[in-house]
Amino acid sequence: MRDFFYTVLLFSFFLSLGFSTESSSSEPDSAASGGKVSEIDSSKVSVFYLTNRARLGDQPQEVIYGGRRGNPIFGRCEVEFTPIPIVKDVASKLPFYLQGETDSVKSVEATSHSQFWTQLDDAVRINSSDSVVLFIHGYNYNFERACLMAAQMQRSLEGMTTIIAFSWPSNGVPSDYVSDLVDVEWSVPLLADFISQLSERFGSKGVQVVAHSMGSRGAIFAFQKLEAENIEPPVIAKLVLLAPDFDSQTFVNILPDIKAVAGHITLYASANDTPLKFSHQLSRYPRLGEAGDYLTVVEGVDTIDISSTGRYQITGHEYFRFNPKVVDDLVMLLGKGTHASMRPGLQPNERGGLVFWEVQ
Repeated sequence: MRDFFYTVLLFSFFLSLGFSTESSSSEPDSAASGGKVSEIDSSKVSVFYLTNRARLGDQPQEVIYGGRRGNPIFGRCEVEFTPIPIVKDVASKLPFYLQGETDSVKSVEATSHSQFWTQLDDAVRINSSDSVVLFIHGYNYNFERACLMAAQMQRSLEGMTTIIAFSWPSNGVPSDYVSDLVDVEWSVPLLADFISQLSERFGSKGVQVVAHSMGSRGAIFAFQKLEAENIEPPVIAKLVLLAPDFDSQTFVNILPDIKAVAGHITLYASANDTPLKFSHQLSRYPRLGEAGDYLTVVEGVDTIDISSTGRYQITGHEYFRFNPKVVDDLVMLLGKGTHASMRPGLQPNERGGLVFWEVQ
């Protein structure tokens, strides 16, 4: 019990380090820009969301949802990105992450069920792929952070597809790992139902699901539920698991059920992922998002090993946001539908007679 307690403390410490440096809602320093903040080119990105968080009262607009369980609510959030003068140009040339812009949630608007679907239909109609990408965040995310990450993904895929954030009631507190674990599992029925609705509306070819870290647990169980309900397969075109915090062997065991409904599956893994190393220590078994000796290479899954790119950012866990090589690969996969064998940043390798891919 004592070892478990100390491991949780270390796990929380590293997660708090990573999440405290990855986004900022602060405004750029007017002194650094000669007092001409108004001349900086900012951009705003709107993102659809579905959340089962409870509403908060008397809170700023961007934090109207907390970490307690609530009823499903549809809506849209708007995020503003503002470059930090001078730093933005330098950051793009460095081999590690340096924050080159601020990002902040400017508005959150709940909509009716019918408004949500009408607005989503309009958005999908004008993107090049006629598709949606459902983004499921991981542990230690508050609602604001979920909007920020989804907006960043939407910006990268602008004009290609439409992002929807599914924000389950994570407490957004590093020490609440077990609580978040319970809440993501509680969210599975709603998530499975929503995936089914998206599939019915846009067709299986028009739906992709991207799940990060603990969010992968919710996605995997949702597809297992859909398979058990004998939903006509496939339900979606692609399932992408980013740094999944899920037991590796369990995934291999239930993979036939997942493959039956989830279409094409891609797994991103890294040997430089500190939070997953702590999760491995907590559970005592390898996590699906680990690489190196623990890399999962199985038939029917495109495994992408990003280890060669290094940690890049302090925790090495949110590479889908901070590592430009991974971002570029995801754009090719989600926005253009390019197979791993045709994506220029990937190199084939082999383990146990099966091919996997390494980011170069």
